[in-house]
Amino acid sequence: MKSKRLFVLCLVSLAMFQFTPSSSGFALLGPFASWMEETNGLLQPGDIGGPMDIGSGYRWNVPVVTYGFDQSFLDYFGTNGVAAVEGAIQILNDLPSASDIVLTNYPLDTEVLNYQAQAQNLLDLKSATLVALLEQLGLTQPTRYIFALRRWNPDFFPYHMSEYDWPDGTIPNYIVQRNFDPETLSPSQYVNGAFCEGIVIFGLRDYYLGGEEINMAGVIPVDPIMPAATAVADSSVNNLLFLSVVLSPGEFFNGLTRDDVGGLRYLLSPENINSETLLGSAHPAAGEFGDRHAHLFANGARRPGIDKLTFVPQPFDSRKGHFLPAVYRFKDFYIKNDTVMWQSVERLVTQPDFLFCAADTGKNSPYTPWVLRTGTANWLNNAALNGNTNGEGPGVIQPPITITFHKLGPTIFTGNNPYFQPTYHIFNQGWGSFDDSTNSPGVYPSGIQFNKNQLTIRLRFFDTNSPSYVQFVQLTNTTWRLHVPIGSLASLQVSTNQIDWTSLAVATNSGSVIEWYYYGTETPPKYFRVMPQ
Repeated sequence: MKSKRLFVLCLVSLAMFQFTPSSSGFALLGPFASWMEETNGLLQPGDIGGPMDIGSGYRWNVPVVTYGFDQSFLDYFGTNGVAAVEGAIQILNDLPSASDIVLTNYPLDTEVLNYQAQAQNLLDLKSATLVALLEQLGLTQPTRYIFALRRWNPDFFPYHMSEYDWPDGTIPNYIVQRNFDPETLSPSQYVNGAFCEGIVIFGLRDYYLGGEEINMAGVIPVDPIMPAATAVADSSVNNLLFLSVVLSPGEFFNGLTRDDVGGLRYLLSPENINSETLLGSAHPAAGEFGDRHAHLFANGARRPGIDKLTFVPQPFDSRKGHFLPAVYRFKDFYIKNDTVMWQSVERLVTQPDFLFCAADTGKNSPYTPWVLRTGTANWLNNAALNGNTNGEGPGVIQPPITITFHKLGPTIFTGNNPYFQPTYHIFNQGWGSFDDSTNSPGVYPSGIQFNKNQLTIRLRFFDTNSPSYVQFVQLTNTTWRLHVPIGSLASLQVSTNQIDWTSLAVATNSGSVIEWYYYGTETPPKYFRVMPQ
């Protein structure tokens, strides 16, 4: 079952619902607007953008994009990891052209649970990749953004108000709707057939904001036996968002849901016409225009959706260990004087549009995200070209995009741990590959010879005397990298005088990053060290 960390709102006027019945919904991703504030439940840790209005979405306007893997990914995940990522890409490549998509051909829920992987606390690499790719294609979490708080007024929202108590003008002055039915493009309270009711909540406090108050609009499913969310785009690839449904151990997607496909169909549809400029790497194909007629090249123009987007591998020279440039020629369709025209365009790609990496993503950070993704700040806003100078979109997604997977490993809890007894507890977790067969899950890293003499351990010291509304203040964030062979042990130790040391736990170097959580007080002073055994 889905993780139940969903705290979002579903609000829509009954009049709107009666006139535009719908049972589906998708949400569009774009750069953060000025009103998208942390204290309104947006711009949360792990978010790379905010929800766009219909007509303000961001998309690709070239039909071919490239992908590749850097050495860090190959070292950590190996060829099986490459196959997992390419499995997610294949799901997208297998989609028909947007104009040929029939939504009823797709299921309302594609989530499956592998109990072996769940028991081993494994996160599915392929599914996490699919979620991250949907973001970079312009989709975000539809259930979370059925309603979004645009402006908070404590006098207007004096208590936890359900949608049925909202005064006139609540929408759009205080709350906006950012989930849309793929057939009607009207705001929808549904995602994949699941209906939600809205409620305003306030006074939440988020640990990552240092206890600052969050007020928000969120959703509650009407049917209590329905999943909290079903769309692949609804899942968060990080463990940071207390506002989202988080991809849980053992869960995986065997494809896209109806509403995921509906959102992609909308963005890529030839009927979705926006004024756009091409990517900077696109230029007239050789011989298309002579120098004397270069002005004939239509860069900024009204363009239909590209209909079909295809991922291809970036050429790679394995002998020299670097990517090779590639040229892709395509027909660029645009509209001039109400007539559809086309021009031959070339795009020179020297580095992958999508680069997959593996790293320690928690270094010098108050938290460790499972997946880092390039944000939306580089996406090109073409609102001015579309006659709305101050608009949030529409726009064009621009490469390069990097998707970096954390070298996810065990978390060791020590000290006065309020969550686990006894005070020493190891929570094993990691990346894996699995399906609905009875085959044992693949685990990463596995049998790969890399950094075999390096152990990485990060200490996070939490003050248990901190105010309860901020949970525990993190006093220390220290990372050790030690020469410890794969499979060998290291002792995690604490002292109050740097003379007498107490061993709290023993860690095994598996090639992943080990998080050490210590819960205690600053008095007496604490000193920590890691000693190879």
